[in-house]
Amino acid sequence: MYDKLSKVKLLFLDVDNTALCLKMYNNNGINDKESGNRIIGVLDDQEWMAYNIKNNAYVYCEAPRPLVNLVNYVKSNGGMIYGLTECKNSFEYNSKYNRLKECYEGNFLHHGELISVSTRHDKVPVMEMIAERDEVPYDEIMFIDDSYLEVMEAHEKGFIGMHTTEALMRFDDMDNIHTNGVNAPCNFENETQEV
Repeated sequence: MYDKLSKVKLLFLDVDNTALCLKMYNNNGINDKESGNRIIGVLDDQEWMAYNIKNNAYVYCEAPRPLVNLVNYVKSNGGMIYGLTECKNSFEYNSKYNRLKECYEGNFLHHGELISVSTRHDKVPVMEMIAERDEVPYDEIMFIDDSYLEVMEAHEKGFIGMHTTEALMRFDDMDNIHTNGVNAPCNFENETQEV
């Protein structure tokens, strides 16, 4: 796998529940993970926008250590990292962008590195367009997502498609071996995986 990985020129990561694990909660209008009340997926579009205007909705999201390891490895080999995400409004986009920049140190330095799509079904076509623009063969492009449908679509097109759970298992052992000891400040503490 590492031989194939060393050839990756572009890495595309789904954001929600992949590059950033959602830990967004609401306690009387305040982002508070202690309350235990989830807000994502509960609010309608208008309420979600209002919430994003008043709060940093992604402040408690965390980057899984295995994906930080993968990003650091690909970047150290000259690869480019992109996030792919669905956003309902620019406030949500900026919250995600800022958290990615914090959690993946040295990456997501420009807004163009986080790509907002209308639906998750737009992710593979966007990767195809960027591959064509940058003249990168599909077999040198990796895509990680928590949707099997999109992973299979990417695989069928010739991309290296991988589900989030597989990536969490595969890249956990890269710590200090392939990343030159670089760790991001947003890693899980005492992380346990159930897959």
